Amino acid sequence: MIALLVVFALQACTKDLKLIKQQDTKWELSEWPGKTLPTAAKATLNITGGNKIGGKSFCNTYGGSAVINGNAIQFSKIFGTKMYCESVGDAENKYYADLEKVTAGKVSGNKLYLYQNETLLLVFSMAQ
Repeated sequence: MIALLVVFALQACTKDLKLIKQQDTKWELSEWPGKTLPTAAKATLNITGGNKIGGKSFCNTYGGSAVINGNAIQFSKIFGTKMYCESVGDAENKYYADLEKVTAGKVSGNKLYLYQNETLLLVFSMAQ
């Protein structure tokens, strides 16, 4: 019974992606499950108009498209500048690859969780 109450309480705190579809939002990558998050540079994700993305991919800037429907989200047509950044180049390639794998997401508190099916790929904190 207690477990059931905990599940309902957690679901009450979880929102679908209406927030990022209805207003422009800015996020900073704060957790990267299974990968090392560079300490010398940051990755950001800005979602504007509910269908455009952009930000910083540790070194370069990037942009692309987003399709959001309920909790389903998909990024496509991702492009970026091509500056050579030896210390974060590998992380940058993995970041782009993970963005392209995203199929779902949720907003909970000030966090944006992005998934490929049931696998958590990226966690962003709302930028100030």
